[in-house]
Amino acid sequence: MNKSLLTSVFLLLSTFCFSQKIDAQDLIEKSIKAHDPNSKFEKLKYAFEYQIVRDGAPTRNFEVAFNRPKDIFAYSVKSDSVSFQQKLEKGVCDLTLNESKIIPEISAKRYQIDCERTKYLKSVYTYLFGLPFKLKDPGVVISDEIKEVRFNQKDSYELAVSFEKGIGTDRWFFYFDQSTYLLNGYKFIHDSAKNDGEFIFLEDYHSYNGIFYPRIKKWHWNQTEEHFRTDKILN
Repeated sequence: MNKSLLTSVFLLLSTFCFSQKIDAQDLIEKSIKAHDPNSKFEKLKYAFEYQIVRDGAPTRNFEVAFNRPKDIFAYSVKSDSVSFQQKLEKGVCDLTLNESKIIPEISAKRYQIDCERTKYLKSVYTYLFGLPFKLKDPGVVISDEIKEVRFNQKDSYELAVSFEKGIGTDRWFFYFDQSTYLLNGYKFIHDSAKNDGEFIFLEDYHSYNGIFYPRIKKWHWNQTEEHFRTDKILN
């Protein structure tokens, strides 16, 4: 094979390789593998010490605990003045205040200790701590189009997600690091015409029982790009 022919073959192969676009499902699988290299997610048992610092509001410190094999979620607050826990175990709600199941109405309202609130907390934190795994849930509609963008100062793949009726109404966008496939962040929009909703930067990944989670989430308003909240895993 002469030199000119070798050069032509090389150029053809190079053009073919660089023209390949990553498939959406393949991107999700690569991201799941990056976050959970040893398939530990379904066996997750961990209590995260969590803090939320929000503009104009008191700092919140609490614990969110997951035991996936036993289907347990618990949200706990402990301070010098009060201690309470809201727990769901296989759908059964259990509430305690200062280690007592007798909770005065005034305290229940003040600290939002009720079963509906507990179900809401479970849905929120199960989703946030379930990404990117939750992208494979039934009812999730994955866009075929993947865009290459800059997000959180990193080269990222942008993947748009919507939901079937009855599952969700927001439009979500997920951003995957092009080098590591870890999530750089995500954005959700309630009303596209208003560009409302929020976008979140994910930073400082650490391993928790073999699963990589970002220790820091920085929240911003879509409309103004203003930062208004920071979440931290403290342990």
